[in-house]
Amino acid sequence: MEHKNLNNQETAQLGIGAVIGSAYFTKFESGTNWCDGKIGKYNFQAKLFDEGSTFGIKDGRVSKLSIWDEEIRQKEQNFFKGCIVNYDRGWDIKPKKEFKPYFDAVMTLLENAPKRF
Repeated sequence: MEHKNLNNQETAQLGIGAVIGSAYFTKFESGTNWCDGKIGKYNFQAKLFDEGSTFGIKDGRVSKLSIWDEEIRQKEQNFFKGCIVNYDRGWDIKPKKEFKPYFDAVMTLLENAPKRF
């Protein structure tokens, strides 16, 4: 399976703000819709399609997205307590104002990611 990580130059070209750091993929393989990544201290996982749909965030390519603080998840032994965003074909946890820059950076990366199928 092909593994593709966007390098720093590619992430910078996507317009991701330097204030919070760059969102980047830690796992982006062909043949699967799932991808993983990081932004600052947060991890994210998304189900990303090549085309947008009514199930996607703002009718886009992302039908599932979780952004979480791994330290809190482990400390609390509860995934949702560590989540700052969770979307599963609908909102479970919307990004609060202080987390919106992280959400926006991840969405920019995802919506501009290369197609895999």
